[in-house]
Amino acid sequence: MRVVVKLGGSLLTDLDLLHRMVAQLSALQGAGHQVIVVHGGGKQIKETLERLAIPSRFHQGLRITDAPTMRVVQMVLSGWVNKEIVASIHRQGRKAVGLCGGDGGSFLARQFQPSDEPFDYGYVGEIFQGDPKLVELLLGEGYLPVIACTAIGTDGAYYNINADEMAAAAAIFCKAERLVFLTDVQGVLDDQRAVISQLSREKMTELRTSGVISEGMLPKTRACERALAEGIQAIHIVGGKEPDCLLRVLLRNESLGTEIV
Repeated sequence: MRVVVKLGGSLLTDLDLLHRMVAQLSALQGAGHQVIVVHGGGKQIKETLERLAIPSRFHQGLRITDAPTMRVVQMVLSGWVNKEIVASIHRQGRKAVGLCGGDGGSFLARQFQPSDEPFDYGYVGEIFQGDPKLVELLLGEGYLPVIACTAIGTDGAYYNINADEMAAAAAIFCKAERLVFLTDVQGVLDDQRAVISQLSREKMTELRTSGVISEGMLPKTRACERALAEGIQAIHIVGGKEPDCLLRVLLRNESLGTEIV
């Protein structure tokens, strides 16, 4: 099985949580599965921007990224966060390689243009083309690819890619069978704050329209829709703080979090 696992939120700031996640990634690889990790780092970006007195601005859950912000995004994601994950994997006795979407031309981006309204996000991109050769080479040699969510655009500039969108693109272009989003919440929540165990494309649209799905869950559900449309059959949004959540979902087929159907 080939699986893409997206790490984000406190899973990247709480080192104990990160090490627990990485132990599960190591167990998956040890069981013979190919694992691709995609990560964000929004909290670390926010912290660094505040230190540099650069304001953070968001629109519909996406960070507006001007040129100074993009330099910080590249530094934090491809440097700081990426290499911490690689180091954690190394402590598990596994081999990992940290890269971003631009390395090897693995993922090409264009400026993101929302379909519902015109808005200039700056250096925010969306992946429109992928070349999995580098990732395939790493997987074939037993390495665990760890991908930071930046990519090169057709203009040669780097773009900030929403980590959920990057995870969906990695699953699509690398032909993964499973896609798992690990989050700070237990799954997609209904209007009573209860976890929705299964969620269809139609229901996602309904919940977005009513405002039940909002903020950071907006790009996550959009990424799920894209992955569904491109043939990814098994997609899960799971709370990363749940004990052994990855192993329970992927190896024991437990119903945990929200399954996108």
